[in-house]
Formats: sequence, C-alpha cells, structure tokens
Amino acid sequence: MDSISKQVISVDDKKVVGYVLKPWIDFSTLKKVGYIIVEDESEQEYFLKNDNILSENDVILIQNLTFLEISHFQNEFRKKVYSLSGGDYGIVRDYLFYRNTLRKLITDKAEIGARFISSVGDEVVFVSFKKKKRIFPRFKNEDIKVEAMDKKVELPTVINLSPSYYLGKVATRTLLGINNELIVKEGVTINKQIFDRAKRHNKINELFFICK
Repeated sequence: MDSISKQVISVDDKKVVGYVLKPWIDFSTLKKVGYIIVEDESEQEYFLKNDNILSENDVILIQNLTFLEISHFQNEFRKKVYSLSGGDYGIVRDYLFYRNTLRKLITDKAEIGARFISSVGDEVVFVSFKKKKRIFPRFKNEDIKVEAMDKKVELPTVINLSPSYYLGKVATRTLLGINNELIVKEGVTINKQIFDRAKRHNKINELFFICK
C-alpha cells in the first residue's frame, strides 16, 4: 500500500510526528476516512482524519499535533477472510483504493472486490459471492471483469532460516509485526537487526517472500 510508512509532518511544530501504520476504513460506506499513525517518540497510535490532512504526497502534512486523536480502533490487518459458503480466502495483507473508495481487499491468497464484502468483525471478514467463487485477477485495468481463480498459490515448503541468506537483500514491501510494529519498510536493505526483529515476531517466513 502506497501510504504505509509515509512520514507525517507537523507544519506548526516543524517536526516529523511519526509514520502511517495503516488506513482506517468505514466499512458501512467502504470509504477511507483517515489513517492510524504511530508517533515516533512514544510509539502511541493516533487517528488522523482525512479532513485534518493539509496535503499528501511524498509525506503527509498536518497543521499541528492537536489534529491527532487517540486511537481506539480495531486492527484491520491480520483479519481472516472467509466466504459464507465456508471458503478460506486467507489473511488481510493490504487494501487497494480508488481515490478514497475501497476497491479491493488483498489477502495472502487472493484479491477480492470490495463489493463482495458481506460483514466485518473483530477477527473475521465475511465475503459473499452470488455465483461461483470469484476474485479480481492481478491486472492494472480499472474496469476489470471478475474471473474465476483456477488454482491456489502454492508456496515453497522450505524457508531459509540462515541470517546470511537475508543480509544485504532489499524488502519489496513493508512488513509489520504481530501488533503492527514496524519490522522493515519497503525498499530498505535488510540487516542483522531487521532479521532479529522478524525472528522475534515469528515473521521469518514472510520476510523470505518479500526480500530480493
């Protein structure tokens, strides 16, 4: 997701406040209403409304710290996705938006159109398909037709646990820990500290698939 790990800058305070942890979605409207951010000094999570963002480009600008609200929101990532017919569609990894409207729910197994979301709870997202189980294929065309998924992705069964395999490689996406702690940002070269952090969070298997 493009916004994850972006720095949040306060104009009045002239300082880096923190970084974006995840978007916050109102599932009743499928709209992104803001971001959950992590304050650098305290590591406290805050909610930043879209209305309180001055501008968003390479970084996100806010007027000052008074526009941050204490976050009491549930964690949307790590939720499990099931169809109402009992199908397992994996764990939420990312979202795809068109402007501020949710277009796709991206799991470790599939990309599912937002219109198929039936309900969202604290731990589980239910999706419903009127016909055969369908997902969006991985194309860039915004006017994609839904196509059937013929095969599930089969991952390698052997994960390299040697630190030397990872050191010096680059993360292809941001990896978060068990409670959304930042393990490594996209584009960062993996070092021993990052490897040890991933190991503590039992994320070596995910680090294996995002490094090159």
